[in-house]
Amino acid sequence: MASEKGAQVLSEGQFCELDDANGPFTADAGDRTAQVLIFSGRWGTELGGCGVFNAIPSTPIASKGDPVSYPKSTNFDSHFHDCDEYWVIIEGGGTVVVGSHSFEVEAGDCVAIGMGHHHDLPQIKNELKAAYFETTLEGKKRFGHLWEHKHGPADVRADRV
Repeated sequence: MASEKGAQVLSEGQFCELDDANGPFTADAGDRTAQVLIFSGRWGTELGGCGVFNAIPSTPIASKGDPVSYPKSTNFDSHFHDCDEYWVIIEGGGTVVVGSHSFEVEAGDCVAIGMGHHHDLPQIKNELKAAYFETTLEGKKRFGHLWEHKHGPADVRADRV
C-alpha cells in the first residue's frame, strides 16, 4: 500500500488505517495478484479485530462454542461478539447461520452480523476463505468468540440483525 507519504508492505490478513488526508492510495502486487478490501465507516478506537479466516470441510469435534441443533460439517464454533461484525467471502461457499436465519453464501458476498447475534458457518461446499471486520466494542467490551455457557448472555441489539 503506498501514498505520497510513504509505503507499507502488507501480508495476508494484515490491515492499515487509511486517512483521506494522506491519500490517494495505490496497491502494487508486483508480478503477483493481490486482493484489497476496504472497509469504510466511522468506528471508535477499541475495535474487535479484523483479518482473514479459512474453513475446511471436516468431521465436527466437540465444539467449544454454544450448542446448536443443526447439522455441522466444520469445526467452526457458534459464537457472538460485543460488536458488529462483517464477513466478505473471498473464495468458496457454504451455509451461514445468524440467529435463527440460515442462508447460502459464495465468493463476493458480504455478511452483516449484529452485536450479540450468534453466528456460525456449519456447512461449506469446499474450502472457504473470508475476511472479517469487527467494529467498535460495546457493552461489556469483550474480545473474541464469546459463548453463553462460558461468558454469559449475549447483549443482542434489537436494531441490528
